Amino acid sequence: MKSTDLNLIPIFVAIYEEKNLSKAAARLDISQPAVSKALARLRDIYDEPLFHRSTSGVEPTSFATDIYPAMLAALKNFNSTLSASSRFDPKVSNRIFSIACLSVASYELVPQLMSQIRQQAPNIALEVHPLFTKDYESDLRLQRYDLIIDLPPRGRTVLKTEVIFSERLMVVCSAEHPRIKESCSVEQFLAEEHAVVSRWQARDSLLTGEDIEDLARRNIVYRAAGAMEMLPVINNSEIIGTLPQSTIEHFSKTYDLKALPLPFSDSIHDLYAIWHSSRTNESAHQWLRLQIKQAGKAIKKS
Repeated sequence: MKSTDLNLIPIFVAIYEEKNLSKAAARLDISQPAVSKALARLRDIYDEPLFHRSTSGVEPTSFATDIYPAMLAALKNFNSTLSASSRFDPKVSNRIFSIACLSVASYELVPQLMSQIRQQAPNIALEVHPLFTKDYESDLRLQRYDLIIDLPPRGRTVLKTEVIFSERLMVVCSAEHPRIKESCSVEQFLAEEHAVVSRWQARDSLLTGEDIEDLARRNIVYRAAGAMEMLPVINNSEIIGTLPQSTIEHFSKTYDLKALPLPFSDSIHDLYAIWHSSRTNESAHQWLRLQIKQAGKAIKKS
């Protein structure tokens, strides 16, 4: 592929998304013959038809569907370098930011974040997704998400991270639990049955023995999608769990629960913003990260 053929990327993306050559031409403000010529060049490069004619225009082949995410990411990455050098004005921007967020962080952080954004940027919208992704690097590089909010990545990573706020983990159980009273020892903690928040992409719990060694010895009998699904079970049984203090307090008026100090020294954990390095200098992305960091500070003060 020649360097001039890089101009074909936005044309491929437009054809794929519009599924019509005329609409793709109108979208790019070029002539339809220019789009047809570009498509012919793409077919020569890949030695593949890419699209088949349909009654309404064209339909992508399976090969075109396979390469579309990479082509779209290349286009977005190029556009983000342009926007990084241009001034971002949140007061007039109509950007939609996409965030994948840890479920237990969404009850306090996301409402605070949304409140800030509505005050400063009335036309900006948020898409907040469950944290089902496993390949953070790929999803952030391909810009499926602008940013991920999670516990710190395990192992080495090329991704950028920043602490949003620190959270104390607590033991949570029914207020009428027959054995756990005003405190909970390590022995009591491990003797009980446990409910946990699942990390579905890894078929594991959110917190594991890698975070706190003794957690690997829990008898887990219920894995829940989030605290909202976990707490009703704890409320109506002798099962106990481990959750951030702010999450327990958030649901304290809904369920008859009590929170006790976790019987381990390493009970405070940090929540992180995680993003791809290619977005670091993008002005809009910097603004988003600043809003998240300020939301974390607001929660800590409250």
